[in-house]
Amino acid sequence: MKKIFLNGVFSWIKTNLVCISLVMLFVILYLITSNIPTLFSKLATCDIKYMNNEYYRWITAIFLHFNFEHLFFNSLAILAVGSLISPFIGRVKTLLIFVLCGVLAEVVYSFIVNNGMGNYGAGSSGGIFSLIAALMVCYLRYPNAFPKKWYRFDIIIVVLFFVFANDNIGSFMTHLFGFAIGIITCFLMVQFRLIKTKV
Repeated sequence: MKKIFLNGVFSWIKTNLVCISLVMLFVILYLITSNIPTLFSKLATCDIKYMNNEYYRWITAIFLHFNFEHLFFNSLAILAVGSLISPFIGRVKTLLIFVLCGVLAEVVYSFIVNNGMGNYGAGSSGGIFSLIAALMVCYLRYPNAFPKKWYRFDIIIVVLFFVFANDNIGSFMTHLFGFAIGIITCFLMVQFRLIKTKV
């Protein structure tokens, strides 16, 4: 019994290695920016008027978090959705969708947000919502490849995150952009057979 449990744990870690590595990066950056607060405002994204050609912000912002609660729930969510989508599309595509769609969500956010302030934004939610979108596209296209029960812990976490993570307009917009870009990206990947079923 113990051997079966350990094999299951090691298998989960191997499959979810990308998301586990991302969480470790989130934690490291959180500890650094918590101790050097000025660094956060140099790495977070903002209104395009305040960008000053610092376009790297669109990339760095998706790995930053405002506080421990933000870090905890995003980490939990990416591990949950990763455990559902990574076994199907693989680790490389999981990372690609998270980074590409997360960055694109920040780009759109920077152009649309216009409130007369720097409005520094950050968080991995745009990338997480793109992975949720990818999961939905893959499930609708290949339902037989996802024999998951609705009461699984990771599915419940993903559903709760999807419903309750929109606690302000900025979050809602980033999540919406990430989700929409994730749907388009994954749909194209499925259409061009970059994602296909093995079942």
